[in-house]
Amino acid sequence: MKKTLLWSIAILLVLGICVATIVWLNRPQVIVLHDGAKLTLLGVQYGKHHKSPKVKGALRRASGSLDTTNDTLVVWVLSEHKNSQWPNYEVVAYDRAGTACVGNWPRYSEQIKAGMGIQGVQLDAFPRREGKTYLHIMSWGQRGQQLAKGQFVIANPARGSFPAWSPDAVPDTQSDGDLDVTLTRFESGVPGFNRMRNQKTNDPMNQAVLVAFHTEQKGVVVTNWQPVRIETSDATGNDVFNNSWSNGRDDNGDVTMTYQWGLWPGEPAWKLRVEMSRTSGFNADELWTVQNVPVNPGRQQDLWAYEGNSRRTPAFAETTLGGIHLKLYPVIQFTDSNWGNGDKPGGFRVQADQSLDGIQLTVVQATDEQGHKLQTWNNYGWGGSDRQCQLQNVRNAKFLNLTLAVHKSRFVEFTAKPSKS
Repeated sequence: MKKTLLWSIAILLVLGICVATIVWLNRPQVIVLHDGAKLTLLGVQYGKHHKSPKVKGALRRASGSLDTTNDTLVVWVLSEHKNSQWPNYEVVAYDRAGTACVGNWPRYSEQIKAGMGIQGVQLDAFPRREGKTYLHIMSWGQRGQQLAKGQFVIANPARGSFPAWSPDAVPDTQSDGDLDVTLTRFESGVPGFNRMRNQKTNDPMNQAVLVAFHTEQKGVVVTNWQPVRIETSDATGNDVFNNSWSNGRDDNGDVTMTYQWGLWPGEPAWKLRVEMSRTSGFNADELWTVQNVPVNPGRQQDLWAYEGNSRRTPAFAETTLGGIHLKLYPVIQFTDSNWGNGDKPGGFRVQADQSLDGIQLTVVQATDEQGHKLQTWNNYGWGGSDRQCQLQNVRNAKFLNLTLAVHKSRFVEFTAKPSKS
């Protein structure tokens, strides 16, 4: 009898440990941001159609979905926060060893209760050859850019057999029309753009990719072409565009781009689809000069909330360049933005009657009514029929004189393996 009782107690202890282990392994994964906002991993979906999951205690169910043309990994995150502090964060996908990472912004967001929202994050790139993906959270707030403690760990639903691309030797020359572009340098692991106090210097979030290109047009070396967008892909199906980048020149005079994000260095090759855009040398039929464009006060969001704004404010000028009909709207001097140094930033919008995919709009010159030149930011855009151009300091101008260039990009593609910096 005593022996039977001891066995019963042992069995109950083992069962209790098993139950506790199951509960522990299936507990919700939670990350708390520095401002106190709590993020909970709700679910992971893989496929072409992604529906937001139900949330217990919500006043209503989130009604949105994410649809993609290819099988895609989407993670759903529940955010609980103060009513006045909607979380602003990026989900960064790592491999187990931390050799590389790729950031992803939420593609879908909806409030389902006061202080509670749900976000859908599409992972365009993750370590598909590994069994698990490790998701870190990088947030923006009053203290700037910060990496939260903890991580979400998810299983890889796309793991399988993938081909291996063969890289071409660098330097490699590819052409689009009369423009010859030579990839002369290709490195991963160079210093990047993220610098946070609580982050290790060798964290791949601090690292970027460096490429250099030698450009010739009609057999003559030129310096008025530079890369403005790079699509990076690999044989497993990962596909990302540069998020942060900077251009420059190396010691040989070749144009460079340092950009994030790269992909995982274990792949034998990456494909780079490079969009090259001119910085000068525009033809007369690509230029549009408009005098005395009025400057009106407004909020920064008025520049981007163009649908409602265009209904209230008619276009100031119209023209047709290269078969594209364009409308220019009045300049907005921002009343709710301060970029320091006493600057009064602003911007203006140009709307086309068709998609501007593969077409860039460059501000060749902007002057006020006194003839003083104004500095503009790089105004590159992709897809859509609108371009927003930002001005660093409108000063006290009442009118601006603008010269704009509407010009086609050139595209070249390389298959190469980056060297490690």
